[in-house]
Amino acid sequence: MPRIPDPPTPTNPETAARWDHTRLRRRLLEGTWQDDLRERYEMHMGITRARAHGELDMSSNPFRVISRELSVLYDTAPTVRHDDETRPDVAAFLGPAGPIAGSGLWAQMSWFQSRVIGCREYLLRVDVDAGGGLRYRPVPPDMVIAESHTEYPDLPVKICEIRPRVISEELVWTWDVYDISDPANPSYRVLLAENGEPTGPDITADILGRTYEGEDYWYRKADGTPVLPWVLYHAEKRGDRLWDGYSQIEIVEGTINLAIAYSYLFHALRDASWSQRWLVNLRPAGLSTESTILGTRQEVTTDPATVLLLESTADAQEGGQPMVGQWSSPSDIPGMQQAISEMANRLAQDAGIPPSDIQRMGGTAKSGYAISLSQDGKRAAQRRTAPQFRTHDQTLIGLSAILVNRATGSSLPEGLFSIVYSQIPLSPTEIKERRANVLELLEAGLIDPIKAYMEVNPGLTEAQAAADLQRIHRGERIETRPDTPAAVLPMVNAPGEKLQDTALNGAQVQAAQGIVSSVSAGQIPRATGVEMLSSFFNLPPSVSESIMGTVGKSFTPRPI
Repeated sequence: MPRIPDPPTPTNPETAARWDHTRLRRRLLEGTWQDDLRERYEMHMGITRARAHGELDMSSNPFRVISRELSVLYDTAPTVRHDDETRPDVAAFLGPAGPIAGSGLWAQMSWFQSRVIGCREYLLRVDVDAGGGLRYRPVPPDMVIAESHTEYPDLPVKICEIRPRVISEELVWTWDVYDISDPANPSYRVLLAENGEPTGPDITADILGRTYEGEDYWYRKADGTPVLPWVLYHAEKRGDRLWDGYSQIEIVEGTINLAIAYSYLFHALRDASWSQRWLVNLRPAGLSTESTILGTRQEVTTDPATVLLLESTADAQEGGQPMVGQWSSPSDIPGMQQAISEMANRLAQDAGIPPSDIQRMGGTAKSGYAISLSQDGKRAAQRRTAPQFRTHDQTLIGLSAILVNRATGSSLPEGLFSIVYSQIPLSPTEIKERRANVLELLEAGLIDPIKAYMEVNPGLTEAQAAADLQRIHRGERIETRPDTPAAVLPMVNAPGEKLQDTALNGAQVQAAQGIVSSVSAGQIPRATGVEMLSSFFNLPPSVSESIMGTVGKSFTPRPI
């Protein structure tokens, strides 16, 4: 495999600077930032001192840790829903054997979210084969030039990706240019990258075997509207710009500075944590000289466990008195560690992570090595990021349906998909508190069962929540959240009934509780209690049984 040459640099200075900074972020995320750390360390310490300090410490990377810890939406694969999900083709498209599941999309999205958060934006390129199989290819923003809609600055209408291709057995850079800025004349072209702008010779027919312009543009909705086969994910919704690559640059700079501090701490711990000796009219024996283009220095290996040999200088031989002494250790190691830990904590807070959300790792202080979100912190991160990523994910699923329709001739719905993310598990106390809150709202008549179900299953539409409750009534299995109050589930309407005809109001709930209590106290048989629930409140027998649960199954009549 030939070595991939470096891509050409954009001629636009703003684009070139954005690419350069984004690549620094990617190196931090991918663990290839040693040269960046070395360059910055030499700037701080000088070349000679930096070389004397030896290898640098890359073990602390809060930028990468924070990006990973905030990426919690896809720890469990989300559920994709649609109002017409009972249609066989929609069920197959969204099901476990469908093209989305087969692509492995959700398995890569946890990694992808960390890149979006770290780089502030990232792109997903959607491809489909003739059989309707989907593929999702992440593309970093430092390989893309784009133009936005004149009325919507954050909506791309032209995307140019620079990518390597083998042409005539030679690896060269090319531009893939997708342009729908003129909906009447969209195009997809492949250009030879002669410089840092997508302006080279058009080689589309040579590479793809045909052209894709005007009516031949392939990427279209069912109504003929052209689309880009890309989704540009943003970490935050701005609305006034296409790129936001410099947001939270403080975390990037702070991470490098923290690594410099840790490297110097290790140098101090290794080389300056014992008393410093000094000599007069003496010199260490065995000094070696190293000369490079960067300068010349002399050194000798010293250590508390070694014997240091000394020899007289010319002044000592002429009658000067040799002298040996020492100063106390110049390094305050505990003080340095405390200062570095405070730097790491500040970085986490600058990233929007409250101190209360960072859990203690063992008995150690919260340091750069121990940034880890608590369960509450992860849930807070979910709440902050879910609205933004849900919008992008819904667009992605809609785009996938568009391309599958185009490739296979199917008629899948091309929009109105919804995404339900799996919530971070609640503790038993939290489940109890949420259940009590929802039940109080129900009893007070401030919320109906559909809204209650949506409250504990965020992301569902009303139609989907109502459909779920109908299925529960029919006894079908539904993947509900562990904190879904059981009382929400029976309060559903039978087929053909209106919800208000079967939902219990506050007084009816209290009356039903009284019947259950009477069965529990042995005052009436269980079967009688179930029949009373069905007759008094117009509930189906299966719902009455569900409300009664296991109460009264060991009933014996009380003696008179």
